Amino acid sequence: MFPSSLNRRAALGRLSLSAVLALAPRLVAAQIPAVQVPAVDAASQPFSVEALRDKARALAAAPYAKPPAPPTITGLTYDDYFRIRFRAEADLWKDRQPAFRAEFFPPAWLYPRPLPIYEVAAGLARPIAFDPAMFEIPGEHADVAKGWNGFSGFRLLWPLNEAGKLDEIAVFQGASYFRSLGRGQRYGLSARGLAIGAGEPNEEFPDFVAFWLERPESGDPAASGDAVVVHALMDSPSCAGAYSFTIRPGDNVTFDVAASIFPRAAMTKAGVAAMSSMFLFNVADPSPVQDYRTAVHDSDGLAIWNGQGEHIWRPLQNPRAHRICSFLDKDPKGFGLVQRARALEDFGDLQARYDLRPSLWVEPLDAWGEGAVHLAELATTKETDDNIAVFWRPKAPWTAGSQVDLRYRLHWGQERFASPDARVFRTRTGADAQAGLRLFTVDLQGGALAEGLDGVAMDLQAQGGEIVWRDLSPYPDEAAARVAFGVRPKATDIDLSLRLTRGDQPISETWRYLWTA
Repeated sequence: MFPSSLNRRAALGRLSLSAVLALAPRLVAAQIPAVQVPAVDAASQPFSVEALRDKARALAAAPYAKPPAPPTITGLTYDDYFRIRFRAEADLWKDRQPAFRAEFFPPAWLYPRPLPIYEVAAGLARPIAFDPAMFEIPGEHADVAKGWNGFSGFRLLWPLNEAGKLDEIAVFQGASYFRSLGRGQRYGLSARGLAIGAGEPNEEFPDFVAFWLERPESGDPAASGDAVVVHALMDSPSCAGAYSFTIRPGDNVTFDVAASIFPRAAMTKAGVAAMSSMFLFNVADPSPVQDYRTAVHDSDGLAIWNGQGEHIWRPLQNPRAHRICSFLDKDPKGFGLVQRARALEDFGDLQARYDLRPSLWVEPLDAWGEGAVHLAELATTKETDDNIAVFWRPKAPWTAGSQVDLRYRLHWGQERFASPDARVFRTRTGADAQAGLRLFTVDLQGGALAEGLDGVAMDLQAQGGEIVWRDLSPYPDEAAARVAFGVRPKATDIDLSLRLTRGDQPISETWRYLWTA
């Protein structure tokens, strides 16, 4: 069905990216979860968020129990798995309004472990019965269904792009991964319930081990504005947790996330509001392999709106060696991975359409205190590897036996809460070998640049290098400018920063870049 690697990447929205996340190649195997899966109740039982929180607290109070290995299901390849379709006549809520639908994934390929999934209506949760007949299975693989005994995840549908036509608005499958997108877009980056030691050796992957889907009801306050609510129980060696997601589709799809985490042990490497993406190359970072395209990435930069009101733009890179950068902050206003390149010719790829990939912005709904936004970048030569991770890590460790409550909003779609000042739209790098310099150009657009460059100064810093020359010129586009400069390296790493000012006031976001020899 998808014979080329280019088309494979474009198709990954059909399931969670956890199977191919590969922050390092070792992580692919780690995506098959090792978790204690609660037994499915035989009959409906009362459900409440408080009861779910109590369930998570009880899990955390007991030692983590590693369950037996899932059954081995063979005979399915990547393409085979995507040929298995859930039958529309088996959709959950297919005869109800609002127009949300839920469909389910089989326990096969990289997702062999079934999870209990419940529907909640009128305060009661009933298990959603599994039946292999819910799936269309190609004849040559019909026998694989004999080993199935539950669902491995689900997707939510809603008429996102046109009335009367259902589109995916969310997928939950694999570890604690989930994803969404905005109107007119294709799947790209993923979010995670929690990351523990992300981007480091021996990373721990918490798992959503059970789900509860609230039946949308017309006139229900929870469903006002067309919303659907999903609850999840999380478990891992370090902690357990209860999550609630209120999902509202629109031009951008938003997830209001409320979570309670119960650490089993002291946690110093928790990653809150974590997200994963792919960056292979662009004009600033040449391709590690021969490629006909201009760029290949799901996201091209990390945007931060810090607690002091400063907007920071950090272009993503595909480094030669793994690295993690930290941006210290207190009570951040938000952060996210952004795709600013939006023209087809920014990529030259008619199949993957990276120009249509969503951005993801995290908006804290409470004060998060001191901590840091962390950016992990890993070297890769494959566009099927998600080699970028971003998350918030609190400064104070979480203590065993405590309860950590988190509230934040996820915005999937176009870039949100961008700087009202001039923003970076392109970074280029090069070298002057004869002079021993590294060369950089940074193109900015918008904001006060519409008033011209009179009185505009460059606040340019280079830790680990000497700035030999600099230049500020108008860019041919309206309300745009180019900063060009040359740096003589004095260390293997040069930490660069740039912002434009007029008088003593910044008129641009802050560009941050780490050059490594």
